[in-house]
Parts: sequence; C-alpha cells; structure tokens
Amino acid sequence: MLPIKRRIKKDSFSKIMKEGVFVHSDNVYLRFLDRKDQLSSLFTFVVPVKVKKTSVGRHLIKRQMTAVLEKFLLTVKSGFSVIIIAKKDLSSLPYTEIEKEIIKLLMKAQILNEEAI
Repeated sequence: MLPIKRRIKKDSFSKIMKEGVFVHSDNVYLRFLDRKDQLSSLFTFVVPVKVKKTSVGRHLIKRQMTAVLEKFLLTVKSGFSVIIIAKKDLSSLPYTEIEKEIIKLLMKAQILNEEAI
C-alpha cells in the first residue's frame, strides 16, 4: 500500500482529470499532470463499478496495480500527479501482464527513469 504522503488528495483529483495529459493501453488509462516541482510524485488508482461490480473485486485490482507501482517507485521522476484507471477487469490477467502495461504507460508518459529499469 502506498504511504499517504504519496497519494493524491481529493481536491486535486478533479484538476488532474480536467487538465491532465491522457495516455492509454488496452486495459489501463493513465492521466497525469506535471506539477513542475521537486516534491515526490503522487498516485491514485481507480477501478470503476462498470469494470468490477463488487468492492472486493475492485480492491483486488487496486492492490495488484499498487504492487506494480511499489516495485518501481524508486525509478519514478518527481513532480508528477498520476491517476491510473482500470479500463477492463484485470483480475483475470496474470500479474506480469498488468506489470507490463503499467510500466509501458509510465514510460510512454516519461514518468519513469528508463536508465534505472
């Protein structure tokens, strides 16, 4: 689980959704905003009810996506606010596939330091 200091606050969420840059893959959307500061990057994960009806299923998908991010958290550049949204039900996908998609999106958005991976 991400520490509270690395999570996006509720008041910033709508600003990122309106002004943020949009990147997507087959199963995941990524919306990010460059805050242009040197503070650590902030993240949040969203799994809509349309993707998974039960809260248990939504939390499972959030934990899987969080685990991927925690693995690469030290390679993330500072100064970004990132929202990762599940487009489809990821619980049926293997963990490695989820990891590849999220890392691919973070690299496409230039949020990860490619030398460190």
